[in-house]
Amino acid sequence: MSEHAFQFLLQHERQPFLPSRCYITADPNVYDPRQWSLQLDAPVGAPWVYQLDDVKDWMLHGPKAERRIFFDISNYRTPSRVLERDEVFRAYLRKILERLPAEYMQRRKYALMPSIGDDKTRARYMEAIEAAIPGITILPEPEMVVEFFRLVKRTLKLETRANNVLLVVDIGASTANMSIVLSRRDGTVLDVDAKGAQRDLRVRALRGDSGPYAGRWVDERLYELLGVAEFLPQEDKGHALRAIEQAKVEASRTGSAVQVELPSNGDPLVVDRDKLVAVSAGLCTELKSTFQKLCERLYVNQTSTDDARKKSEDRFRERAVGDAKDAHRLIDTILLAGGTSLLPGFQDAMMETLFPDGHRPNVLRVGSSFAVAAAAGGLAHVLHNYDPPRLREPDGKGGSVFKAPLESTLPYPLLLGIKQAGERERQVEVLDPNEPFIDDGGQRPIPDTPPLAAGSQPRMRLIPGGAAGVAARQGRPFRAMSVRHSPGKMAIEWDPLRQKAFVHSSQVDGTGTLWIDANTLRTRQESALDPFDGPLRPGALAVDAAEDVILDLGMSKIVALTADRGWTSAEELERVVHEGLHAPLAADNQDGANTAASHDEAAVADDTAMDVGVAAATPSERFTSEASGNQPSAGDGPQRGAEAEAGVASRAAPAERAASPGNERAAAIEPVAQQSDAEEIDVGTAAAFDWDVRVPDSQFSYALETLRDQIKAVDPHLQFDDIVVALLALAIRPIVLLAGPPGCGKSTLVRTIAQILGKKVGHTFHEIAVQAHWENDGVLFDQGGRLSHLVGENPHSHLILFDEFNLTRPEYYLSRLFNALDGGNGAIAPDAKIASCRIFGTMNIDDSSRPPSPKVIDRCFLVELAQVEWQVDKPTGIGSLASIPPLPGLPMVSVDGANTDERINAVLHALQLTVIEHDLRHDILPSRRVLADIKSLLGLQHRLDLQGKDLLKRDDLVDRILASRVLVKLSGAFDQLQPALDALDKALDGAEELPRTRRRLKLARQQARLGFISPWQ
Repeated sequence: MSEHAFQFLLQHERQPFLPSRCYITADPNVYDPRQWSLQLDAPVGAPWVYQLDDVKDWMLHGPKAERRIFFDISNYRTPSRVLERDEVFRAYLRKILERLPAEYMQRRKYALMPSIGDDKTRARYMEAIEAAIPGITILPEPEMVVEFFRLVKRTLKLETRANNVLLVVDIGASTANMSIVLSRRDGTVLDVDAKGAQRDLRVRALRGDSGPYAGRWVDERLYELLGVAEFLPQEDKGHALRAIEQAKVEASRTGSAVQVELPSNGDPLVVDRDKLVAVSAGLCTELKSTFQKLCERLYVNQTSTDDARKKSEDRFRERAVGDAKDAHRLIDTILLAGGTSLLPGFQDAMMETLFPDGHRPNVLRVGSSFAVAAAAGGLAHVLHNYDPPRLREPDGKGGSVFKAPLESTLPYPLLLGIKQAGERERQVEVLDPNEPFIDDGGQRPIPDTPPLAAGSQPRMRLIPGGAAGVAARQGRPFRAMSVRHSPGKMAIEWDPLRQKAFVHSSQVDGTGTLWIDANTLRTRQESALDPFDGPLRPGALAVDAAEDVILDLGMSKIVALTADRGWTSAEELERVVHEGLHAPLAADNQDGANTAASHDEAAVADDTAMDVGVAAATPSERFTSEASGNQPSAGDGPQRGAEAEAGVASRAAPAERAASPGNERAAAIEPVAQQSDAEEIDVGTAAAFDWDVRVPDSQFSYALETLRDQIKAVDPHLQFDDIVVALLALAIRPIVLLAGPPGCGKSTLVRTIAQILGKKVGHTFHEIAVQAHWENDGVLFDQGGRLSHLVGENPHSHLILFDEFNLTRPEYYLSRLFNALDGGNGAIAPDAKIASCRIFGTMNIDDSSRPPSPKVIDRCFLVELAQVEWQVDKPTGIGSLASIPPLPGLPMVSVDGANTDERINAVLHALQLTVIEHDLRHDILPSRRVLADIKSLLGLQHRLDLQGKDLLKRDDLVDRILASRVLVKLSGAFDQLQPALDALDKALDGAEELPRTRRRLKLARQQARLGFISPWQ
């Protein structure tokens, strides 16, 4: 039989998932509180390590957004680190993404969204995921649990022509989610088979979040039952809870008593069935209030409209439901999903506590595959929503398909795009798939819309969010509106049964054209290229390969699942979880052999203690973790205010810290940060900057954040995203071109960057005005030439500006420099090398200059600037920026991480097909050099967390890449390029978030009447 189709991309010790813990490492010789790194494996030999077992729990439920960790609380000068919750979570997700095997990295990615009751927490969680994993689609986790039972286990049978009310109980390590899932109640008959009528089934979830009462709550109760606190120091509680958790899992799995591996003051510490049953009863009691509120919401949902009440009458009468307190009788089936809900005695206690009147729904247990059930359900859901489906029931040949699709809630957010005259499109989110309004529907005002002046005629469109992809936005053009009254308020109407959204307004005419049918967003119209047609054993399902990866970001484990051609079954998934995988992936480097360094000098303050003290532990009292040398759980130890104050005070004494032994790196950084406005940048600092020395990602991105805040304080009109893109370009390619209209600030930008990089005018920063009569590079490199002093031994790193780069042909005067910097190992002549340097060129395209050749553009990194806005009060001048400290260096460049984008892929695919089908010139395709630059740039934006830190948006970066690195090559006779332009128009239809790209295409269309296309005006 062929191989199991469901492939687990993250593995650990043959298990089909990755433990969710991570480790923060830092250099105690560096005192910058933001300089830390995150890794998934336990570090070996690191001097300072802090283990995080609960990063997602902290993200969702932590009362404070920051933690401060300390290296040594016995020394008041001890270094500390500030860990910001969202930033740590994004770094964690990026590391998870980098673990995916390379051959699967380009697949579409989905993340499961847990049931989160708080709107702000839900929005923050989604924003962090979308920033860390660009282009990801969010799937609601409760519905995907339903899909596991319906599509994979096939034990869930939904009653036809009636409401189906399902209670999903998913209690994991740190979250307890209870969700009521409803199937569509209109009874529409789609098809008839041997068993009778089948309905068009749709699930919608009413959410209930009870985060405190989860697996860790159970561990705490067992900690109390075992009396561990009576003899174990408080600072060792974290280790004790982990040992108790291991014993709990083993006792639940085997049904036998399991001894906890902890020292005791007498009898052995044992977790047995009786203790687990007792704790299960307590857990159900704690969940009762959440369940009652959920049932109240269910009752309101079923009676909120006349139509809803009418369709619910028969079931209400049958189940004797008179008011909200009886709503629990409407529940038909309970799906037990999380590992904690499988504790001995939990099911019986749940029935007695939540259903005391004798109503007993059917209970389906996920079984031993609970660790991967939600991910498997999500993958099955995605596979089944292809047209034709790629998950098929057995018929001996693997040919038959499932009948009625079970559709989840709205798959993507809905956005209202508003474009006013002379402005870019502004997008306002009108529907979030994970908010309760999606369940109930109705009409409500659209918040955060820009004010619209009476008499104005803005254009608007209603579109799915960016994760839906380019194809989902095609064919959704802007519609002309007319504002009757200011401020132009609008409302969104959502019909959850028909899954349609409409925009209404009494102040804006024309909104009747703004509507969207979300049903069209659910299926992907793609036939399988290589469908599975092999034999299937009983219970197995045929699977066709698909370009999708499902990520289940659990509290204790991370599952990444994809589908290759083959077969799957619930039994095989249970076997994999129970017995482990037969062979690990080649990319799996988690062999379990790594152990963390000793934490004897480390102490940590948790979010519960960081404002008033530091959790400390005596080294001799600490346990050593079997796997990782864990620190005690943060916040478990006594609070010591004096030590905490000393740790904070150490940040306020840079001079003392810089002079301390072993703190050379801090000494190099602190004096620059303390410069006064009147001081000039020291030549020694500038000379120390080496283009080939790259700094860690965290150091560079934090330096950018600091730089942005400082620059905005003195020049709020400066476009900082231009600075970021130019710096990234310098990190990737040694020659960067700045193009734009005269007076837009190209030269000013270069001078600003020179200051940012610590370059001193006339010493390490050189401005050269290009002259039209230059025909060779003698003026630069001959004896007495303007750059002759850079040839030969020169210890400094230099930045050179060629102003009006294209006033003459760059090939005339830069040919040798091009070769020296781009693969020539710095050799300007056979016996001479040029100093380490980087080049900026500014260029205008006007009557006095000529466009650079495609060869030059290909070898440079082009950055296009827009004209300064008319209302800027101080358009030029950077004298006030003299006090800005220099950056420590440029970031390392690689193609790891999220280095693709669906919009870029769509454009490249369209160009490739058009060139082949119409036999066009191949030079309009991007070169290997350009493709590598694109991947490097996307990878940098991802690794440096530029989206999460609001330094550079993904949309802006993609727009710049397409306009300046891809479409800039469109040049030549219009009749030769028209097929390519047509293909690009189609590929970018609806992509209004890419104004530079669309403007370049519009320019090409305008030039059509001239018969010749040029990328320049």
